[in-house]
Amino acid sequence: MIFKIKNFGKIAEANIKLDGITVICGDNNTGKSTVGKALFSFFNGLNDYKSKIDAQKNSKLRATIRNYASNPMDLPFVKTFYSENSIDFISEHNNHFSIGEVKEFLESSYGVKLPKEQLVSLVEYLNTPEIDILNEYVYRYIISVMNGQVKNAYSSSNSLCSISGEFKDFTSTIKIRKQYCNCELDKPIEHSAYYINTPFSLDSLNEHRMGVFGSNPMSRNIVDAILQAQAEINEDSMTNILDTVLNKRELDDVRSIIKKAYSGDTIIDHGRYFYIENGISFDFRNISAGLKSFALIERMLETGVLKKKDVLILDEPEIHLHSEWQIIYAELIVVLQKAFDLTILLVTHSFQFLESLDFFMKKYGTSTKGSYYIPQEINNGIIIQSYGNDAVELKKVLSTGSTTLSNLKFDYEMENYCEEDN
Repeated sequence: MIFKIKNFGKIAEANIKLDGITVICGDNNTGKSTVGKALFSFFNGLNDYKSKIDAQKNSKLRATIRNYASNPMDLPFVKTFYSENSIDFISEHNNHFSIGEVKEFLESSYGVKLPKEQLVSLVEYLNTPEIDILNEYVYRYIISVMNGQVKNAYSSSNSLCSISGEFKDFTSTIKIRKQYCNCELDKPIEHSAYYINTPFSLDSLNEHRMGVFGSNPMSRNIVDAILQAQAEINEDSMTNILDTVLNKRELDDVRSIIKKAYSGDTIIDHGRYFYIENGISFDFRNISAGLKSFALIERMLETGVLKKKDVLILDEPEIHLHSEWQIIYAELIVVLQKAFDLTILLVTHSFQFLESLDFFMKKYGTSTKGSYYIPQEINNGIIIQSYGNDAVELKKVLSTGSTTLSNLKFDYEMENYCEEDN
């Protein structure tokens, strides 16, 4: 896949190859994280969009049922709120609802008789074109991810702002305007994107999520997915069973790596998550940031959240890991990518972490699936410069700090030497 960005956030233009592990490194405040946000918005805005649209229409239909039932208390609670009856009705008609069909469905299924004006209004709502709903949904989603600042501030007012993915046999594009966007889809996006920028998001497994992380979907997407998957497993033991079984088969290959750092086990007790080691259990909120980094991956695998060919975005994953665990985490990422054929976008400032990734990709035979990029400032923002599958230039960028420090030490020693001679 080639992921293209134009006038999005700080990025003026970028053409980024995503095939295996893609690494971006460079100076602070040069738009590296913006690339991850754009990719996250693209996949999760367009992924499974038909189900999201059907859910919105179903919500409107159920609200109508509640509002116009002669006695809402007489409606079977489970049937009204949790049955698949209404969502099946929505899905089957696919934007072709007639007044007669909706009237018959409401009366026969729920005993609800709508006034003509409300019935016409409901049918008009249900027949809203999918693309119109998708455009509004994706626009709101991107605005939320980018905290309202989407378009490159350095670009002209009439310049195009867009993100697009060029796959082997199709291309999908999101063009963002001032108050709306246009989605041009050749095919649906089948895979989800998961964004990890802090291991502390794991804390929200045991506390009120919204109060801690607010409404930005990037802050909670992994934890929400874990909680949802676990809830479905608790309700029906067969839920996600194929994904979980497949994950556990692949997990056998990476468990030994995870265990180098995350040597204990995860248990769930009365809905709360604990790390247990040597018979002692610790609330997830009380384990170290380094352990949380591994626990997030472990939970995604054990619940079947992480699936083949999904997208994983890691923003400075090394920041809470000491030297040895950076090496372990790098190996884990390389092995996960290979085992699950993941698309991984990774931002790092660590020379050692980059060297570790480079080494393990060579060890596991995936060097050709590594792509390296450095942001470059231009007059109207940032471009993302490609360096192919050679990490040498990135290592130079990350080693500049050592050179600067050596120069400072040399200057300091020379100054002291001259003073002593005087």
